[in-house]
Amino acid sequence: MASIVLVNPPVSLEERYGRLSGAGSTLPSIGLLGLAAVVRKAGHRVKIVEAAASNISYDESLQQVLDFKPNLVGFTAVTSSIYKAAKLSKMIKEKNPEIKVIIGGPHVTAVPEETMSRFPEFDIAAIGEGEEVLKNIISSSENNGRLNNVHGILFRKNNNLVKTELHPLIKNLDELPFPAWDLIDNFPWGFKPASFKCKRLPATYIISARGCPHLCIFCDTSVFSRQYRAFSAEYMIEMIKVLKTDYGIREILFEDDTFIIFKKRLIQLCETLIKEKIDITWSCNGRANAVKPDILKLMKKAGCWQISYGIESGDPEILEFSRKRIKVEQMTQALEWSHEAGILTKGFFILGFPNETEDTLKRTIDYAKNSCLDDVSVSKMTPFPGSEMYRIGEKYGHINKDWEKMNLLDAVFVPFKLSKEKLDMYQNKFLKEFYLRPVIIKTYLLRLIKNPGNIKGILAGFKAFLNTVFSFQIQTQRISWLKKDYS
Repeated sequence: MASIVLVNPPVSLEERYGRLSGAGSTLPSIGLLGLAAVVRKAGHRVKIVEAAASNISYDESLQQVLDFKPNLVGFTAVTSSIYKAAKLSKMIKEKNPEIKVIIGGPHVTAVPEETMSRFPEFDIAAIGEGEEVLKNIISSSENNGRLNNVHGILFRKNNNLVKTELHPLIKNLDELPFPAWDLIDNFPWGFKPASFKCKRLPATYIISARGCPHLCIFCDTSVFSRQYRAFSAEYMIEMIKVLKTDYGIREILFEDDTFIIFKKRLIQLCETLIKEKIDITWSCNGRANAVKPDILKLMKKAGCWQISYGIESGDPEILEFSRKRIKVEQMTQALEWSHEAGILTKGFFILGFPNETEDTLKRTIDYAKNSCLDDVSVSKMTPFPGSEMYRIGEKYGHINKDWEKMNLLDAVFVPFKLSKEKLDMYQNKFLKEFYLRPVIIKTYLLRLIKNPGNIKGILAGFKAFLNTVFSFQIQTQRISWLKKDYS
């Protein structure tokens, strides 16, 4: 029996959300919860150190790892947190060099050789879907087996890196155990989703499918591929019942990008929630060309209160270049149908596409303001490793490939026709002009009246919003004054 600690490295709320940290999510990593469940089912000792969601320090994280006396430590990391994982890994190695460290997640899957070359603190990289790969690594280490026989890894051997062939994707996701929520201290009340994404507490998020068949230039599908696989409706219903009965969960956030694609499964899920009178509210992500009025009405009846759509831009040429394969008119229709069904809508937008100009940015802001959106998320273009943008970015602008800066806060890609200052200014302009409108203020006042239990979260989110837009304005004025003083 092996002993393994699974770690989400320390990344503070401020590092993840900037001035919006007061409204940020502290939900635990669903990936680690799933891996822990699989490892435990295989008969091994396992502990989760959720440093990011619990907002704990490096020293406290280190102590939790060492107290468990593991022979293996597995990290998950996105691009912006890979340095954090390496730092904690180095601290672990300094205390106990015998501990083998595994690194997994989207970043190392996208650029395995570069990551392992840069960070000698990692012994093994798990590439792609992690459940079977991690089980096989543990089995090999227990039996003094050869890592060459483990598919889906990159490992060190005689000062060289050895890469094995990829492990096949899991065909039947229903074979996986439910995530190990019981291994997280204070779950669910010790964690919360982003303030504006939740109607009732306690809440948590789940992933109902893997893979994405679409070709958007800003996405990385390295881990789960473009092959779309879904848990069955029966599996999801049972999971929801466990969350509700055992943990008191009242709201679910379906976080997979393509939740609505499988219509048959969606209808079965909704009809079961209605038939069995399962009192749960939920939200999901949706694709604008995948919704119809009848489906939306059924979703509303089954407890859906909000759908988040990836709109990205209000400019048709920008959308075409991004290979979104959705027209502006389809976006508008989906938003209107959602509102007619009584479902609130959120739009995800990206500023700073290749060929972006001030005119296209203004067009996007105008589109958001003139649509029936209730909420928006506005980020700057970030060309993550593994995405098309990471490969072609230099053709269309200035790109900073510093992994630590790829946090959706810093402007790491600036199109030739814009500047970093312009991108910052338009992001601030977007948020201020969208939210400081009577129709939006009224929407949030109604949400406060209807859901007084979430008043603390909504007020925290509004405070974070005001801090963001007006701190930026003050900072911009100071820079302007300094320029005048020195001119």
